[in-house]
Amino acid sequence: MGPLLVLVGPTAAGKSDLAWSLSRGAPLALVSADSQLVYRGLDLGTAKPPADQRPAWALIDVVDPGEGFSAGEFCRRAAAVCREAWTAGRVPLLCGGTGLYLKALLEGLAEVPPIPTALREGLEREWREGGLAPLVARLEASDPALAARLDRSNPRRVLRALEVRAATGQGLGEWQARTTRPSLEPSRVLWLGLDPGVEELDQRMERRLDACLAAGWADEAEALARIHGPARVAACGAIGYAELLEAAAGRISAGEARAAILTRTRRYARRQRTWFRALPGVVWSADPGALAARAREFLDTL
Repeated sequence: MGPLLVLVGPTAAGKSDLAWSLSRGAPLALVSADSQLVYRGLDLGTAKPPADQRPAWALIDVVDPGEGFSAGEFCRRAAAVCREAWTAGRVPLLCGGTGLYLKALLEGLAEVPPIPTALREGLEREWREGGLAPLVARLEASDPALAARLDRSNPRRVLRALEVRAATGQGLGEWQARTTRPSLEPSRVLWLGLDPGVEELDQRMERRLDACLAAGWADEAEALARIHGPARVAACGAIGYAELLEAAAGRISAGEARAAILTRTRRYARRQRTWFRALPGVVWSADPGALAARAREFLDTL
């Protein structure tokens, strides 16, 4: 296998812009490592690259809302894309903030048995009819250790944990402790971390939120809900869509939706920062230019 670049950091740090800039002057293959960019139609709220750039990215717009897309599926697809890039003489650049995807790809994946369709559909029906809170409480009772580290506001994560426990009798954490070989074992890896700092990042997140709202994010959410159903859109786990649909239904105000989205985004950024800062060997900088120079140095040695 060949060399690999990995670009990580919290949401709104500017990772996609930096990756795109790097790809303009180097033989790179852009691969998204973001669990929300895989969904077609979730464009504004997930801050996808502009439409004219997306054809250059792998693993963006690959499934419809409501369709399952696991870490295992990401590993299979990402590994194939990277191998194709190496064959073509290009260096894959994995870019994204979903640490679980990157960990599974490069360190190995738990081989959880297939989940019965009836069980999965039953849990989703419970969530649609009774909300997420009772399911979170069930998870806390059955697997408190996993519940403590899980994003309990993300329906897809909660449902996944419950279905694995119900289907196998073991918690997801126990399965994750028994990992397979990595899907990808590159010859050399350079990890780059882009983090503009807490204060700057907070400002960037708020500016991006307001820009997305002004561009019609609420209309996008409602249009997706008409096509796929509100539950399927919310189940994707992308921050903001459930809140905007709640506002559209009159259950909360537009101002309350905005505040809730901003709070969830800030919490998500903190979790990302904690996850990635714990990784050894990441070259961190607040300056995209410094990271671009480090990437070019790496490529020059190949």
